[in-house]
Formats: sequence, structure tokens, C-alpha cells
Amino acid sequence: MSIRKGPLDGVLVLDLTHVLNGPFATMLLAHLGAKVIKIEHGAGDRFRHAWMPVDADHDGYEFRVVNVNKKAITLNLKDPRGVQLFRELARKADVVVENFSVGVMDRLGIGYTKLKELNPDLIYASSRGYGEDGPYAHMRANAATIMASSGWTASAWENAGQEGLKPQGIGDEAAGVSMALGILAALFARERGGPGQQVSVSMQEALMGFMVANFHTQVEGRPVGIAPKRCADGYIAFHLPDITNDLWERFAAAMGRPEAIDDPRYATAADRRANVEALEAEVSGWVRETSRDELWKVFLSIGISAGPVLRLSEVLEDEHLEARGAFVEVEDPRAPTSRFLRPWVRFSETPSAITSPAPAKGQHNHEIYSELLGLSTEAINRLTTDRVL
Repeated sequence: MSIRKGPLDGVLVLDLTHVLNGPFATMLLAHLGAKVIKIEHGAGDRFRHAWMPVDADHDGYEFRVVNVNKKAITLNLKDPRGVQLFRELARKADVVVENFSVGVMDRLGIGYTKLKELNPDLIYASSRGYGEDGPYAHMRANAATIMASSGWTASAWENAGQEGLKPQGIGDEAAGVSMALGILAALFARERGGPGQQVSVSMQEALMGFMVANFHTQVEGRPVGIAPKRCADGYIAFHLPDITNDLWERFAAAMGRPEAIDDPRYATAADRRANVEALEAEVSGWVRETSRDELWKVFLSIGISAGPVLRLSEVLEDEHLEARGAFVEVEDPRAPTSRFLRPWVRFSETPSAITSPAPAKGQHNHEIYSELLGLSTEAINRLTTDRVL
């Protein structure tokens, strides 16, 4: 019989992160069934209303995506009573995650060194713009600055042939995935008898880890990718020079140029790469006169790796993604029902899922403080009045 709980069921995560890179990491843990407690105070995570109209009556789409499945409590870490409550929560936690500037948690008295004294099994994960040390360690950062300093932005400009463009950003997401991976590895090591430990991620280096192709171009001195080609009604992406000889024969026939098979310039993959400019010119002429969907069907039929360049509106209606149930409708009593991407790491026995919408600030104060710390309703109300919660 299938187990219906996620693979991280039973793992308790204290989430002190804000904006995007930290919440993206804890979203992944929540997708996998961890109990993630989002801790805020005052106005809360400013990402709740980022890029929303000033009079918006609900949290923004991005916030709601990266905070699904989480519980939310408030806690004032500038109040000694709040710090003590956090220490008590940390005694019971498996993981603490934060993305404050270097030194903030230490100044509050709840950095890794102090917390591991309370809970030697604790996994303490942090993500900074430039890591824990080095000349830039204390510099504040965001996705735009990290993309700039990692080479991502300049590489995007080189690929586009135009400087000054806004590149597609994954500066936060790359760090989030990396931190989640580190947390999972640390939990696995602990399960095998190891101690708790600190996991740290530099956003700059995490993004560089996603730039293997860019560094290939820099080191090898030649491009490794072919840009999508314009067709009659859009664009389509495929990579031709390195295909096998049998695929080249099928491609030439589909193009209506079977005689190209005998052209010595294209006889082998090495020949096709050596004469790539001539090959691209010949193929591009055919592609420009053919519709995107027709090309897509041809490439599917002959086994060429290809993909149509889809707008996001088309992605949302794509028949393949629809068949896989890649998107789910998430109902939220405080916001419009929205379409979110379903957790994309799937398990046969311990399913990942979105089970609850992003919470309101402090929505679970009574539930968490009574359940984990045994506080009475009266005590919780008093702490709320005193602005400790």
C-alpha cells in the first residue's frame, strides 16, 4: 500500500528566510512533506506585496507560490523573550534556514554556534549573496546584483547580441535549489549517524554552477549552443551539426534535399560541424518557409531533438503538460484561486504535493506555540499584546 505522506514527513524546519532565494529552498522542502514554520514579525516578509499594486488586497502570486504548504507564526527576535522562544523551538527542530546578512543571527545570539549547543543534531542552513567570508561577504545582494557579478548578465547580453537587456533571472532560484540540496544531504548524513552541521550557500557561486555552458564557451573559445531558428510563424529550437548519420539522412529527406546526403561537406558529424555555417544557411532557408507546428511534427517523426519556442500562455495550455497534470489550481481564502506549477520532483510511494495555500502572517501562532512549546491561549495572547509575537 502506498504511503500517502511526503518523503520528508516528520522533518521540522524553522524558516527565517525572506523574499525569494530562501523561501524557494523551503518551498521545496515543504513540497516534500517537511513541516515548515515561516517566522515573521512586524510587516512580515516584504515579498508578500512585492510588485503588487499599492492598494492590493492580497499577497502577490510569487509569494503565494513559494510559501505553499507552510505554517506561519510571528516572533520578535529583537525582544529577549522572542529570542528565548526561538531557542526553545530550535531545540525541537531538525533544520533552521535563514538568509539574513552575515552576522545578524550571531548578534541576536541564535547563530549556528549557539544553536548547536542547544541541539547538536540541528542542520543550520544559510544563503548569502557572496557566502560567509571573502571581501564581498558583508555586501547586500539580490538576484539582479548576483546575476551581474556572476557573469550571467554579460553572457545573456553576448547571446542576445545587445547590451543593456534585462536577462531572465534565476539568481534566487539557483541558490534556493542548491540550499535545499545541501539540507537534504545533511539530513541524510545525520540519518547515517553523523552530527548536525552548518550548510552555507553563496548565491553568486550557486548561479555560476548553473553556467557550465557559458564557462565552456569562455574556456574552449567557441560557442556550444545554436540559437532557435525563425520559421514561418515563430521560432523552433533544434541542434543539427552533431546528429548521427542516420538522423542526418532522415533530416535531409524531410527537408526535401535527399541529395545533401552525398554532399561531402555534410558526410559525417565532424564534417557537418566543420561546415556548420553552410549547413545552417541551407537548413534555415527551409525552416523559414515552414510553420512551427509542421516542423515540430516532422522533427518528432524522424527523431530529431527539437522544441517549439512557446510563449508562457502556450505553456499553460500545452497538451503534454496538461496530460501530466503539471499545473494545479490552488484555492486560497484570502486571494484568487491561482494556477501553480505542481511539485516537479515526483515519487512513486511518498508523493510530493501542494496541500495548503501560503499562510497569512501569524496565522498559526496558537497552533504552533501550543503544540510545540505547550503555551496556553492566555500566554499566547499576552505575548501578542506585548508584541513578542
